[in-house]
Parts: sequence; C-alpha cells; structure tokens
Amino acid sequence: MKKTLLVMAILLGFLSRAYQFQERYLYDHDQDLASWIVKDIVVDRHIRLIGQLTSSPGIFIGPLFYYSLIPFYLIGNMDPLPTVAITWIFGVAGIISIYYVFRKLYNPFSGNVAALIYAVSFFLSGTDRRVVPTTPVMLWSIWFFYAINNLFSGNKRSLWILAILFALVWHINLALGLLFPIVLVGVFINRHRFKIRDFAWPVIVFLILSAPLIIFEARHNFQQTRALTATLGLLGLPQKTDFSLASKLDKTIRYSARNANNLFLGFEPPGAWLYLLPGVLAISLLTLNRQRSTSIIYASWIVLYIAFFSLHPINLSEYYLSGLDILSIAGLVYLANWLWHVSRGGVLVVLLILPIFFYRNLDLMLTYHNPRNGYIQRKAIVAEIKADAAKHDYPCVSVSYITDIGNDLGYRYLFYLSGLHVNPSSKLSPVYSIVFPQSRVDKLDLGIGSIGLIYPDYDRYNKQDVAKSCEGDDPNLTGSMFGFTK
Repeated sequence: MKKTLLVMAILLGFLSRAYQFQERYLYDHDQDLASWIVKDIVVDRHIRLIGQLTSSPGIFIGPLFYYSLIPFYLIGNMDPLPTVAITWIFGVAGIISIYYVFRKLYNPFSGNVAALIYAVSFFLSGTDRRVVPTTPVMLWSIWFFYAINNLFSGNKRSLWILAILFALVWHINLALGLLFPIVLVGVFINRHRFKIRDFAWPVIVFLILSAPLIIFEARHNFQQTRALTATLGLLGLPQKTDFSLASKLDKTIRYSARNANNLFLGFEPPGAWLYLLPGVLAISLLTLNRQRSTSIIYASWIVLYIAFFSLHPINLSEYYLSGLDILSIAGLVYLANWLWHVSRGGVLVVLLILPIFFYRNLDLMLTYHNPRNGYIQRKAIVAEIKADAAKHDYPCVSVSYITDIGNDLGYRYLFYLSGLHVNPSSKLSPVYSIVFPQSRVDKLDLGIGSIGLIYPDYDRYNKQDVAKSCEGDDPNLTGSMFGFTK
C-alpha cells in the first residue's frame, strides 16, 4: 500500500511520455544531427570522442548520449523512431529517483508529491520527450539535489555521487557546471569533517569518466578548454549586442519565471502575475526547510544561474535554465508538506490544489495541438519524393526549401535512409520544393500535415542532363552539416 502512489506516478509518467509517441515525435535538426552522429559511429565505424557543436563556438557536447542511442537504432534497422524509448527510460528513472530522494531527505509524503508532480507535469514530460543530449538534465538535477544536501550535512559518500555527476556535465549540459561552486561551499563549511584522502577516489573516478574529454583535448591542442576560457572571459565585459545588462537580467529572470509557471500551470501568466508563483516557491524554499545550509544551497543555486546568463552574451533560451526546475518542484513540495502537517485547513488546501494540477496537466496532454511537422510528416514527404523520382526514372533529385531559416534542416538523414541522391538546387537535377508552413505558397501539389510539396516542372528536364547532374559524389552524404564534424 505504501508504494501505491509511486506505482501510480510511474504509470502516469510513462503515459505522459509515451502517449502518441509516433505522432508527437519532434524530428528536426537536433534529431537529424543525432542520427548522423550515430551513423558515423555504426556505419562509418568512426569512434567519436565528441558529439555535436554547441551554441558556444569551439565547444562540443560529449558523445555519451549518442552512444546510448545506438541500441535503439539497431533495433529499428537504423531508423530513428525507436529512440523515443530512451526518453521513457529517463522519465521513469527520474520519477523513481525523485521519489527516493525526497523520501530520504524529508519524508514519504514529500517523495510521493514530488514523484506525482514530475510524472504529470506536461511541461516536464514534453521536455523529456525530446531526443536530445539535454534530456537527462532533470535526472542529473535530482541526484545533484540529493548529493549537495548530503554534502552540506557532512556525508562523505556524496563526494562519489558528485564526482560522477560532474564527469557527466560535458555529455549533458555545460550549464550544470555552474553549480560546482556550491560544492566548494559545502566542503568549506564541513572542512573539519573531511580529510584529503576522502577526495582521492572521487577525483580518480572523475578523471576516469572524463577520459574522452581529456583525450580529445590532448589530441586537439586543448581546443575546448581555450574556447571555454575565452567565453568565460567575456563575463561582465561590454558586448556588441542589442541588449544591456539590465535587459539581460530581466530576460533571464523572466525566462526562469516562465519555466516555473509552465511546469505547474502549463501557461505563462500576463504581467506581474508571471512572478507570483515563482516568488511563492522561492519563499517556501528559503524558509520552510528552516536550515541555514539549505538556504545557502538554494540561494546560491538560483543566483549562480541568473548571474551567469545575465552577464554572458549567449543568446538565451529557456532550456539553458532547466537546471532550476528541480528547485521549483522542491518549493512546491515544501509548501505542500507544510500545509499538510500544519492544520486540517492546510490538508484541505493540498487536497484541492493537487487534483487541479493533475487535471490541468493531463488535459494539456490529451488536447495537445500537434503542429504535424514531425517525424511522420517528414518521412512521408521524403518517401513521396523517392516514389515520384522512381516513377520518372530520376537517378537523383534536388530539394529546395520554402520556409524560414532553420526549418530547412532535419531532412538529410531521412534522405540517406531512403537511398536518395540529393543535389543542391543549383544543379540540373529535378527540383522538389518542400514548403512549411503550407500557407507560404498559393498552390501545392501535395500536403502532408502542415508540410507541403511542389513537384518539379517535368517538361524542363531530359534524361541526359539529369544523368549528367547525378555524376560524382552525393552532396547529401559528403556536404558539410551545421553542428557536425568528424
């Protein structure tokens, strides 16, 4: 009976991440790039020490996530669809982990509430659904939350967990490395409990797990280290951007507040209401635990993120701030736990708010408006081009994109899977035009979901010219690709 709510959380969490998994599989540049990297490892037999290039010049994500995708590609005969299963694994592991962590740190009630929130939140399940290296951020954050709380309590075993976690930062999200100063504070506060030998094996574990990064840096003249040093040197310096420090600070706080609201409410409240819920959560974090060390952890965690992204010239996105999501959950858990135990009226408030939260987020899951430009539609467009080219005996084709910059990405691996030789549209190969959204043109030959297709002007092409344009390498295989390097 004690595990009933945990089992319910696991089932709900799996449902929210697996429901309509094929229809909602967002396949764009990041997933196409992941497919290309896996192909590089499996088909081209290139043992990689790095993954894709990040938004910071000269810095790559680690390769671990891409290696973890390989079994799913092999199951699907190199089709990317089975990789959605890895998000189910991370999701269920996160639910079990957050239950264990909050139960161990606080009480069974806190564990159950935390597990149910993480399982049902439409925002978090949507984040988990994306097959990208940052998918494990929440799982990493949960265990960092556990380890850092234990470190501030003087628990030496937490050093092992922290060593493993920080060795994984390069493979998941470099922003998580911002939290390392909190570790130093925890060690300093408990310096009388630690001896130098307590750090020896954790450091060795960190170095062993960081071997791919160390080897890559040694072989490439410490390229990433120099790039990271250069980008950190920009902190606080005047930047050639359209944003002042004040506007960057405002943007960082606003994005953090937006994430917190979306996590629970599924929408962004207007005006000053945007900051109400995050404010309540922050107050509960800093007061309801009633431990000075806990306040230091959470205040430092929040300040480090906001200060860094306010000072850094990087173009901020919400997912950079996803390392704060565990604090939003903790704030609500603390508040619910306090209300539950303070009075009978508090119990009634919890029994009122939690069902509303569950209903709201399950409703969002079931009524989600699918943009219909993902895996199913893109694969169908590629299959139609392949079939039409075969029908007209074209040994190769060209593809143009009538869309915004960025939406023209995410097709190359699907063309490779189909066996199509794809030339640039500047050649004499028959040109198929992919349109997104369909409203960008007045006339289409075919519509699949929200993606349109315009067939070539067949009368313009003859077999001799087409055959000549198809000579040589396939640019779809040999051309450069944004974010990908050998």
